[in-house]
Amino acid sequence: MPVGMMRLRTATPERLERFRDDPRGLFDYVKGVVDAVEVPEGFPRPELKDLYFEIGQERAYALIKDLDDYVAVKAVARVLGAEGFLKLVDTDGAVEAIARANSILEQVDSSSS
Repeated sequence: MPVGMMRLRTATPERLERFRDDPRGLFDYVKGVVDAVEVPEGFPRPELKDLYFEIGQERAYALIKDLDDYVAVKAVARVLGAEGFLKLVDTDGAVEAIARANSILEQVDSSSS
C-alpha cells in the first residue's frame, strides 16, 4: 500500500487561508480535492487518510493513500499549494521492493556475464 505525505502551509496559499484556524474545515477541503482526482484506468482511487499538524508551524501533512499517478500528484499539489510530496511504502511494500531489486540484480548480473 503506497502512501504519500504531502506538506501544506495552513495559512497560505490563498485557497487555504480561510482554514488557518479550522483544522476540520481544512481536512474536508483537502478530502474534496483528493476525491475529485480523476485517475487513469487501472489505478485505485486515492484516499485522504488524515491530516497531521506540525506543532509551532503553520503547516499540515496530508497522508494520502494510492495517489500513484504522477500527473494527479502534480495537480493536487498545485491546487493545495503543496511544498513537497514524500512517497512511502509500508513494510510489505518494502519486502516486495527488496525482492524486485534482487530479481533485477539477477537479470543484470546474468546478462553481463
